[in-house]
Amino acid sequence: MSTSFGKYFDKLKASKTEIADITGLKRQRISDLCNKENSRPTPSEFYKIILTAILLKHFSEIEFNNAINEIFPNRPKEDFLRELNNLPPEVKFILAHCLTQKQVEKDIKMSDGKISRLASEVVKDLEAIEFISFIEGLGENVLETFKRIYGPIKTVETLLPNASVLNDRTNKVFEYITAYNNMNADSMVIDFADNVVFLNIMNGEKIMELQGIDEFKRQAIKALSYFGERNQSIVSITHTQDSTEIVINYTAIAAMDLQNGLKKGEVINLKGESIFEFSEDGKISRLTDIS
Repeated sequence: MSTSFGKYFDKLKASKTEIADITGLKRQRISDLCNKENSRPTPSEFYKIILTAILLKHFSEIEFNNAINEIFPNRPKEDFLRELNNLPPEVKFILAHCLTQKQVEKDIKMSDGKISRLASEVVKDLEAIEFISFIEGLGENVLETFKRIYGPIKTVETLLPNASVLNDRTNKVFEYITAYNNMNADSMVIDFADNVVFLNIMNGEKIMELQGIDEFKRQAIKALSYFGERNQSIVSITHTQDSTEIVINYTAIAAMDLQNGLKKGEVINLKGESIFEFSEDGKISRLTDIS
């Protein structure tokens, strides 16, 4: 019977042999993680196997967060810093590195004294779910933390499309941003594929998913009433084989009282990312907004 790890792995239609060759892990170990409930991935195994599978399928790295939520839907979610939020940032930084071991173990449902046992190498079975819950409890990005610790995943090198394709993509991204700033829903979707998928990710959680150009356009028109003014400005743009990613600064003025607590006339300032994925015919097939 497949584990939650195995069900996600199967959904990607990933090759155990190919991933074993790239990661250096044994194929039998990957099979055990997919099929045996008592085989639980370590942080390193989870990172290497899941991210490699995602990259081999040419998905955006944002899919790594979806993988965490699908494989560990009921993981402990604690905010270790909740009582420090009103302190000066330098004090908060210091205290964040002075968390008590006992409280951390309790919050992420780790056995008593396990951190000490790990440090003394009495046990070496830190589980991925434990480490992920710890990283999230500190308010850190799980994938970026894994990258710092274990290094990047090296899959087969792929070449970027030619310059004309990249220029075309860049123009479409800028046209979309211009239409967004002009609050023109018709122009926003002009380069979208009919079956476009839109995702909105906030603080690592998926808060909206739309399927198809009509559904996206309805939501875009609805959102026009939320803001009197809005502006996205592009800070940087990065191309990969199948996607173009931008970092943006976002400013808006609320036109009404909103459910998230914003009052009419209040100014919003955010930094975020948008990932545009393209179909073979050059249409925007998937758009992911991350903040």
